[in-house]
Amino acid sequence: MLKLNIQTEPYWIELGLGVRVQVHPCNSPIFYAARAFMNKRLQDIGEEYRKRKEIGASLDDLPDVENSEIREALAEEYLARGLARSAIIDWEGILEADGEDKAPVTSEKIDELMTGFWSIAASFSQQYTGVRELIEAEKKDLSAAPNGTSETAQPTAKTAPKSAKNVRSKKTAQKA
Repeated sequence: MLKLNIQTEPYWIELGLGVRVQVHPCNSPIFYAARAFMNKRLQDIGEEYRKRKEIGASLDDLPDVENSEIREALAEEYLARGLARSAIIDWEGILEADGEDKAPVTSEKIDELMTGFWSIAASFSQQYTGVRELIEAEKKDLSAAPNGTSETAQPTAKTAPKSAKNVRSKKTAQKA
């Protein structure tokens, strides 16, 4: 079940390591902008890879886009970066590398955060896209029923009539 209690105001997400970010609510325009960012980056890498491969140039500094696992990892990275670029409007706990000044919230700094700290990127993606809320909702649906049983779903099999006989396998019948 889905409740339409959609946030419309910016809110804060705790990402760990003393970092928290203020974000616009995750909505369709933000998600599709992030997906477009991801697709563009993957397309650019793919085109460069094909061009270099055709002329026999070095591919050493490019990811192996022929490997499906690498492509999937790149897609996740670029989607997370696209979401972060579209969503993050402020942050706390992010300092400039050469001092104690707060780093400005820019696309470049967001990219540094998302590519430099995988745990931050994973936490952001999970929390921002609502994975955590879905997991919590699933836990609630799977909680124990008031009568103490752990099954809360409706039965799918009809109750067997009392006159039904048990069927034993040949091995069980032979042992008896």
